[in-house]
Amino acid sequence: MTEENIIQVICGDASITSTEDFIHRIKQISEKHGITIQAIDADFLAGRKHAIFAAEKAIRAFKKGENIAKNLEMETLLYIAGTRQIEKALQFGIKRGKNKIALIAINPQTRKTDVIKELRELISEDPRAIDYTNSKKEKITQTFNITHQEIEAAGEEKIPDLVLERVALTDLTK
Repeated sequence: MTEENIIQVICGDASITSTEDFIHRIKQISEKHGITIQAIDADFLAGRKHAIFAAEKAIRAFKKGENIAKNLEMETLLYIAGTRQIEKALQFGIKRGKNKIALIAINPQTRKTDVIKELRELISEDPRAIDYTNSKKEKITQTFNITHQEIEAAGEEKIPDLVLERVALTDLTK
């Protein structure tokens, strides 16, 4: 089974009254099915490829013993944020109130349909929530320190690729 086949991303909207309760529910689903689930603020994601690429990098880091986080959830979050600083990565998490959320499920040995069904109950599913849009441009370029010069050289349509570059370069800062 390839890494691409064990990563599932479900996205949508959620109104969260308690982040602790929401995270607790995700933990319950995770433990019940023996999988890893990470909830991300989708406004920080430059597309589905960003989420999957980061999860793949985290899986590889654990397989090679090169992880810096103690668990795959946090390692995934670090790669998504393109940083090795936990404090910075935590800003990518969900918050109280209205959220666009991406739930990343890394599940090597479980029936995906059961997990996906339970995760879909937590959100109002909208697969487009993860897509890179112009409304995300400012937040993403600031968060990933993408300069105007880089955008001019590559073109605005390449901003998601510049984010993937930052994720890839995370390994060099270990």
